[in-house]
Amino acid sequence: MKRIITLLAVISLLSAQKKKGRFDESFDPATLKEPKIKLPVMLKPDEPLPPQFSPAETDTVVDGFRVQVISTQDLNEANRLMMELSSLFGNEVYIIFDSPNYKVRVGNFRSRGNAEKARQRIVDLGHRAAWIIRTKVRRNQPPGRR
Repeated sequence: MKRIITLLAVISLLSAQKKKGRFDESFDPATLKEPKIKLPVMLKPDEPLPPQFSPAETDTVVDGFRVQVISTQDLNEANRLMMELSSLFGNEVYIIFDSPNYKVRVGNFRSRGNAEKARQRIVDLGHRAAWIIRTKVRRNQPPGRR
């Protein structure tokens, strides 16, 4: 058994030595283009953040208030109400889906007082069940609505 294993080992070594590797001689290292290396940005404690690390203004949210007008399972009703309120509040009308309900909410108010004024305008339109909720709102809004 030892003789057979030794014989196989010798044959495999001899056959491996006979094969010559062929190299691709068309490769020219002078034409090789290396990828650009991005090093980490090192900041001192008193330095401001570079612009690429600043949060996008439209994505920044803070604690605030919105007026919830309705919570319904009917998407068509939510869309109809959204269109109605968009004439007053522009693009500050939202439909939030919280299974199984669609919630129509208005505003991005930082103060409860401004949210209360908007709630009163909505109640005057006939939506007496509107109420104020505390939630995350977009930070930058047009003046007069903050």
